[in-house]
Amino acid sequence: MPTLSNFRAAIFDVDDTLLNNHPGGRKMGLHEESRLQAVRTVGKRHHIAALEHFTADDNYNAFRNAATHSLEGAVWTILQMAGEVTGDVIAYDHPLLKEICTLKDSSHEAVLRTLGEEVPGAGHFVRWLAANGCEGKLAVASTAVRRDVMISLEVIGVRELFPDECIISKDKFTHAKPHPESFQLALASLHLPSDVAPGQVLAFEDDPRGIMSAKAAGLFTCAIASRFSKKDLAALEVPPDLIADTYTEFEELFN
Repeated sequence: MPTLSNFRAAIFDVDDTLLNNHPGGRKMGLHEESRLQAVRTVGKRHHIAALEHFTADDNYNAFRNAATHSLEGAVWTILQMAGEVTGDVIAYDHPLLKEICTLKDSSHEAVLRTLGEEVPGAGHFVRWLAANGCEGKLAVASTAVRRDVMISLEVIGVRELFPDECIISKDKFTHAKPHPESFQLALASLHLPSDVAPGQVLAFEDDPRGIMSAKAAGLFTCAIASRFSKKDLAALEVPPDLIADTYTEFEELFN
């Protein structure tokens, strides 16, 4: 088992990796709530019954089955399920897609500030990494909008540990996860010495598409079982290098 001394930096996903999207054991995640509200509102505006009455279960499955780990990917899948669009290639200029995404993003800030909380132990673990060789060498690779990433880091109490230039949010890249671009940009933002290999950088993720992204970037990929079980994560076609149920377990493993 590698020890922390084997690594020089760390990159984190945010949603369900650092920020708990199901605070208080909520059945529906915070992003799912905001997204479903936006879908139903837009459906009502345009008299589209399939959107106005879109179910919570279908909303959940739309994100889980979307080709890309992004709001646009989930909404495009929803529009496919509602019979409003065809084809797997996302048309980012589609009016319904743009309207739903804009509405979701505008309402989600209040949800985060009111209900947001950390994945248990996440803040302590990030501070532990910083205190044990990773200070100034922490980055974010997230498909969330920058405002939401910043709020999430503030809620968790670790905002000051991530330099601004090392926070890679969806406005910084073209290709969403599972493409490696977000993690590649986060790695480059750390400006590590040329002799540091990508495999000497930790990546923390919760989602299979994020795990694929980090692995494709060559990072030592750690999966937190916040949404998927250890068994499911280990059985992925592209499995992570290390899996833990909690950040306390990660700390014990690296010690």
